[in-house]
Amino acid sequence: MPRNPDKIDYSNGFPDGFEAFQIIEDPRIGNHRKHHFGEVLFMAVTATLCGMDNFAEIEDFCENQTTWLKKWITIPNGVPTAQTFSNIFNLIEPKQFNLCLQAHLKTISAPLHDGIIALDGKTLRGSHTLKQKPVHVVSAWDTKQQLTLCQDHVPDKENEIAAIDRILGQLDLTGHTITIDAMGTQRAFAQKIIHKKADYLFALKGNQGKLHKETIDHFHFALRHLKLATAKGWSIHQDFQSKHGRQTLCSVVATDKLDWMDGEIRSQWANLRSLIVVENQTTEVSTGRKRRAEKRYYLSSLPADAQHLRETIRAHWGIENNCHWKLDVYFREDANQTGAGNSSKNLGTIRRIVLNLLNMDTGTVKSLPKKRFQALMNQSYRERILSLA
Repeated sequence: MPRNPDKIDYSNGFPDGFEAFQIIEDPRIGNHRKHHFGEVLFMAVTATLCGMDNFAEIEDFCENQTTWLKKWITIPNGVPTAQTFSNIFNLIEPKQFNLCLQAHLKTISAPLHDGIIALDGKTLRGSHTLKQKPVHVVSAWDTKQQLTLCQDHVPDKENEIAAIDRILGQLDLTGHTITIDAMGTQRAFAQKIIHKKADYLFALKGNQGKLHKETIDHFHFALRHLKLATAKGWSIHQDFQSKHGRQTLCSVVATDKLDWMDGEIRSQWANLRSLIVVENQTTEVSTGRKRRAEKRYYLSSLPADAQHLRETIRAHWGIENNCHWKLDVYFREDANQTGAGNSSKNLGTIRRIVLNLLNMDTGTVKSLPKKRFQALMNQSYRERILSLA
């Protein structure tokens, strides 16, 4: 006998404040439905906000918070089981959830102006199964507001390049600076970014062959034979960082003297204006021992202002420290072994939606774990974060 003999429409049920989630279509078919689709999404987002990291914990949370949940939703047939949550999330098309991430962000944040947008990939290491490789996702991160603007999953037999291309196509880049690691250092991306009235800063490694080698040789000659502090077309910036018993001297040298470059290579990079080398020299404070210096190279459409370029490069790593690291440590993303079909992808998107919600809260509670605990224990705070109050 079907679970829904009266053929009740369970495909909606989105509470006020969750209009952005209506972009996701109910994937269930037939009459074997007993939970409102919108209510299932509401319960999953709320439970994740309150510190629950997998479907079993989501079920337990909802069972213990039924009275509060019924203020906002009906729950006509009780709380779904963990398996039901998993089944529904497995059926949802991840592309729709990715669009929901963007739509939801528009409801909680003002448009970004003249910002730095970092693009980088992350593997959900616990999502693999015997038949399925771990999920890999590429995200666009607003380094100032610390928000995930957009994301795209990398299908099997595809690398990050195609996902980066799709993200660049979706975002309004006007006036922004786009930073990408060496995998995304592609001439086509430089052209697309400039065409969309933005600037770029790309890491430069061996995958760029002759350009990488010539850049190394040029800086090697300049650092040895020129007085860069007074040389025209060169900019220098240095700063110290002390952390974990180590002191690091970071030296940034940038130049717009590009006439030495092969004309054909230079013309392939749209609006190329500067090349940059960053050298980090680390010293152990307790022993005075110096580690081997590390050098990294970049190319950019930005002017050769070493201090500004240093700030832009540092901002790029915010996606690692303030997004990926927090997802792993506070949301236990890498430890999450949800591996069935689309479930891991969609649950990962919910984590990013929740992280956006928490980062938008700039009140007295600063720590991310404390915010999640506050949401668990304080219903008024929970309702405010979810825009229910």
